[in-house]
This record gives sequence, C-alpha cells and structure tokens, in this order.
Amino acid sequence: MLGFGMASSHAPGIFCPVEMWPKVYSTIPDVMKGSQPPTAKLETPEVRAAFAKRIEQAFKTLSDQLYAYRPDALLVIGDDQNDLFGMNNQPTLSVFTGKEIWGSSKPRYMSDIPAEASRIHLKVHTDLAMDLLKGLLKRNFDPANLAEMKPLGREPERGASHMLMYPAPVLMPALDIPVIPVFLNEYYPPLPSGRRCWDLGLAIADIFKNHKARIAIYASGGLSHDPWGPRSGWIDEPLDRWILERIATNRGEELANLFSFDAAAMRGGTGEIRAWITAAAACPRAGVVVDYMPIHHVKTGIAFTYWPAVE
Repeated sequence: MLGFGMASSHAPGIFCPVEMWPKVYSTIPDVMKGSQPPTAKLETPEVRAAFAKRIEQAFKTLSDQLYAYRPDALLVIGDDQNDLFGMNNQPTLSVFTGKEIWGSSKPRYMSDIPAEASRIHLKVHTDLAMDLLKGLLKRNFDPANLAEMKPLGREPERGASHMLMYPAPVLMPALDIPVIPVFLNEYYPPLPSGRRCWDLGLAIADIFKNHKARIAIYASGGLSHDPWGPRSGWIDEPLDRWILERIATNRGEELANLFSFDAAAMRGGTGEIRAWITAAAACPRAGVVVDYMPIHHVKTGIAFTYWPAVE
C-alpha cells in the first residue's frame, strides 16, 4: 500500500554550498535586476547560513521519516524540464519502467564539476512501475512508457531531471531504496489542471491500496518561483502559505482549484506545485509542515512537508 508521503522544493541553489548563493541569485535575467523585492537585501551572509542549516535539518527530517516507514519503493513525481524529453516530444505524463535511471546529482551552477563526475545510478522498481503504468491506463490516464535511458534534452550527458537526481542522495544517502520515477509536465503548455493532478493522486493511491509492497510517494518541486521569467527573484509567500495551510489541515482537495485559471504568478516554476497536489491526493490526511523559507538567493519559496505513515 501507499502509506507514506512527502514533498519538498528542489531548487538547484539549495544543493549548492551556501557561499555560492550570490552566484545563483545573480543569474536572474538582466531586465529583472533593477526591480527586485526589498526583502532580498535582508538576506545577509548570516541569514543565508541560517537558511542553509534549516534546509539541511528539514531534509534530514524527511529522510528519517522515510527510512522509519521502511518502503519497498519510493514513487518520485516531478517535472522533466527538457532533460529526458526534447521539444519534439513533451508528454503530459510518463512512467519510467526501465531497470535503472541515472543523472547528475550536482547543479549546473557548480560548473567546475563535470556532469559525469556527479552521476548517480538509481535502481528502479520495474515491477511496481509496470503496475502503475497499467493501473493508470485502466483509470483513464494515458501515460507514456519510458523503458530505457535515452536522454533527448538540452544536455543528454546530465541524464534524468534534477527533480529526482538532486534530492535523491539527500533523502536516501545510500541510494538503497528503489524508485518509481513519474514525470509530470509542469512547464510546457498545454499543462494539466490542478483537478487532473488531484485525480492522478487518487488513481495512484487506488492502484496500490491493496498492494503488499510498502510504497512511499515524494513530490519534488515548488513552491512559488519563476527563475528565468518576469517574476525572477520574487516569491509569492501568501500563495505558498495558503498551500501549506491546506496540507496541514487536511484540506488538500482545495488545491485542485489551482491552475484552473491563468495568472502571471502561477506560471514558470510555480507550476511544479502540481506534484504537491498529486501527493496530497494520494495521502488523504493532514500533513506535517516541517519548514518554509522564502529565499530570494535561491529564487524560490522553499518548503518541506510529509504525510505521516499509516499501516
């Protein structure tokens, strides 16, 4: 059964040494550098160091909860962002069913580390991935089937998306939990609605509800950010806190109303909240908000949540 869930941001900056955060922040588009939020100036080196410690502790909390659940597999859902897929093909939903998935675990900001030098390999629980693929088809979803590693994106040598490869070594340092990678299009229109993502989470939970395997789900991405767009450097803190409140009070279905309308604040990386909606639907209970930090230097509202384990 699917008995444990968690979600966190995967902003590349949080996987860099805190001393690099000014470099990360400097990559906002030139057109935005003259119109940054005043609160960004409050992020002194001391403040940034404190944020980094909180991030480390939050990931440890998620990791401890994950291992305490003793899962047979970790279903990881998030976006691809032109890594495995190219602009010639952007499926709305896809499941990786091969035996192994690989990719670079260090952000592109750390350009002194070649992509191959930080490459990690994760075992895929192929049987459960196939169960998921077939179960989704029976429940009126049409996922693509990825049965082998053949990256077609912007830098094929980097392998699979950072939504999986950056947090994996932090959440499971021994890389000892087989994964079920699920890729959800969150960037390239047309995009799934919040309701469709909610229904996807319900379907995932239903597929595994009577399964003997112990399965955890991890939503990777978000919260509000637009790293390369017209809101780069800005964070929608009211939106982020509204989302976290719904999770903490078991009102997750209200998240299904997101992305039913177009708004500048909902574009860009904020679209990664779709993965959180899916995980919330798959875990129908109140979640625990571990921490939330609106960090301009990593250009993202950084959040960590888990849904307590059930047997």
